[in-house]
Amino acid sequence: MNKANNLIESIFYILYLLVHFVPPFWGADVMGIQWLYVSALDLFVIGYLFLNHTHFKQALFGIFKNKFVLVYLAYFIWALGSYFYAINGTEAIVCLARLVTTFILFINLSVLFYNKDMQIVFKQISFIITLVAILDFLIMAGVFFWFIRLMPYDSAVLKLCGMSYGNKNITAASMLINIPFIIYYINQSKFKGQVLGITSLILAIFSLFILSTRSTFVGMFLILLIYMVYVLFIQQKPSFKLIVTKLSYFILPIIFVYFTSNLFIDFVLKSKQQPTAGYGKVSKRIGDISIEKGSDRLAFWKTGIDYAEKHLWLGGGYGNWKIASLPYEKERIADFVVPYHLHNDFIENFADLGLIGGILYLTLFVLAFLFFIKIWFNKKYEQYRFATTISFMAITCYFVDASLNFPVERPVMQVMFAFSAALLFSPISFINKKAAEDNEAIVPKVKPMGWMKFFIASLIVLLLGSIAINTQVYRSMLFQMHIMGDLGVKPVLKIDEVKNLPSIPNLSFNTLPLSPILARYYIRERRFNEAYRLLNADKNANPSVHYNDYVMSQYFEAIKNNDSAYYYAKQAFENWPRAGIYFYNLMPLAIRNRDSAQMNKAFASFITYRNDPTTWKLYLEGRIKLKSFYDVYSNNKLLDSAIKLFPNDSATFIKLRSR
Repeated sequence: MNKANNLIESIFYILYLLVHFVPPFWGADVMGIQWLYVSALDLFVIGYLFLNHTHFKQALFGIFKNKFVLVYLAYFIWALGSYFYAINGTEAIVCLARLVTTFILFINLSVLFYNKDMQIVFKQISFIITLVAILDFLIMAGVFFWFIRLMPYDSAVLKLCGMSYGNKNITAASMLINIPFIIYYINQSKFKGQVLGITSLILAIFSLFILSTRSTFVGMFLILLIYMVYVLFIQQKPSFKLIVTKLSYFILPIIFVYFTSNLFIDFVLKSKQQPTAGYGKVSKRIGDISIEKGSDRLAFWKTGIDYAEKHLWLGGGYGNWKIASLPYEKERIADFVVPYHLHNDFIENFADLGLIGGILYLTLFVLAFLFFIKIWFNKKYEQYRFATTISFMAITCYFVDASLNFPVERPVMQVMFAFSAALLFSPISFINKKAAEDNEAIVPKVKPMGWMKFFIASLIVLLLGSIAINTQVYRSMLFQMHIMGDLGVKPVLKIDEVKNLPSIPNLSFNTLPLSPILARYYIRERRFNEAYRLLNADKNANPSVHYNDYVMSQYFEAIKNNDSAYYYAKQAFENWPRAGIYFYNLMPLAIRNRDSAQMNKAFASFITYRNDPTTWKLYLEGRIKLKSFYDVYSNNKLLDSAIKLFPNDSATFIKLRSR
């Protein structure tokens, strides 16, 4: 192909790798616009492949000789099928749109890399990633130095979400997975390129040491180990000088950054007069790595395994763990801090897709490891060893993140997974060609086949659907940015600002069903028919959260149906006893209904989770109002207990005593 085509393909690589810098554009979560960006870019690439179909025909057929592609396709189809049994089919569609985007991204890259000069492609992509890492650091440093003036060190570190706008674990993982490619660029460059690469590597490692996430330390140790084994035992014709030089490219920056980052942290803590910090020195964070420190994750994993065992063959449907988790977690989590993910994509796939889906997903990484080993220990493939090692190091970074977090949700990590996997298996085209030549076989010309046309057409249809869904999700994120700040007892936004909320997704980014959220505005406007329709339209979107019951209680209270209002208030609280708004909604109704038994029961339950002065005040006010049920002595005894428990609020309880 000509230089113009090479330039176009390079632009595609750059645009994919810049997804990390796409801002939220006023959405509640940046991944809304980022998924739309990647899916739209997928469409442009497919269009380019179609216009050049004569050139890419062999590649399109050739990639399906790769077992990894076939297993990925099987996983993809199995996940699509889960829509038909998912707990929430709409949520499955939303998550499947992202899987479609990632799968087609991988296919696009695999076709583009097919039969390409690996050295040129690897260096080109590594150069882009090297520059991306520098830009990432500059943005992160700007954020850090802005916030460090305003807040404690730990709080400033927690603000380091980079351009991902997610959390610092996502930021750290996206930086770590860049490091193998930076190492490649350093190794393959001359002096000026090495200076640029080493600078990028130092800044990336410095960022990781400041972010100080334990999962990335595990990942860094593993990729350093893989790199050291390659340099010491696998590379061709290793000399002492070559070994020392290659090892120094990675080890010396780590040592240098270790000491400089500790000096920097000490300086900041002393300047802010903070003797300790949760995100302090690297040695302290590394020492914190243990199962006990990850007890929340361990609890999540146990619930996921239990659910997978009870739903062995099918699971809950792709992307539906956020709903399936609630019966397990409702007594552990406060209000609507829902565990959207298991912090382990492998267990989550077993929970969402059952045994077959979980095995298919795990098999992808097994195949990556087996191919990597095949390249390392077969002399015929010596020329591919270094590039394969770099790609597998990146896959290792992703594997660690997938074992401890949830990279499947974030576009930046899915883009890097697709690049890493496509690059890892890119030598297959040369290996298959060489095998055919060794066997003196005649490589047949690829002829058009009906099933391949059907496959391509299916991908295009799925991608168009994915773009439509991702567009709806982004539009919903724009609404949610405002609605989520309006979840108080009395909504304040105007009905015209929220009534055009898209029907996809039917859950907010924090898994609350959107229909009852919208119904609250119609209740306020006394448009009860519309409110009732919304409350019944999608009441099974996330039944375990019981938000529909909460809003139904408000609806019946607004139309003066006290019995129904009280019934639904009890339903909401009893099914999620840690939710504060459910408790504060139930207690006034219990008082109005003179239901002292319910008051006592709700209070006794709620203070086991949220023992605070507001809870005691509301309960004691109720007891005082229902004088016929409670004697003065018992009330005063409880008031004395409240004063002892909350001395800073003693004036409030002393005032209650005088009533």
